[in-house]
Amino acid sequence: MPGRIVFRVIGTLVLLILEVVLTMLVYTMLNIHALNTFGYLVRLSSSVLEVLRSLLVTLLPGSANAAYATLFGELGPKAILLLLIGLVVAAILRFLVEVTGLDGRHR
Repeated sequence: MPGRIVFRVIGTLVLLILEVVLTMLVYTMLNIHALNTFGYLVRLSSSVLEVLRSLLVTLLPGSANAAYATLFGELGPKAILLLLIGLVVAAILRFLVEVTGLDGRHR
């Protein structure tokens, strides 16, 4: 039983490192080889940032300015794009790991 837990922890750490590396590769490749697509995605993530701001103003009208300044004021569209790419890469990678059976679960 403890061997399984250690295997799961190591597997999770390896998966996390792989997700970070792949996310940075995708972001870099978009920036280098697909500049038009990269620019479009930065503009799109700027729109996502604005939607988050509007949602914040709607849900927390009293503290929206302070929350916006601390949370989103420091993050630009490129940071949001990197976050979104990371989420997509992680979802795809975890799906592939589960489909191929590399997650170690027996069905």
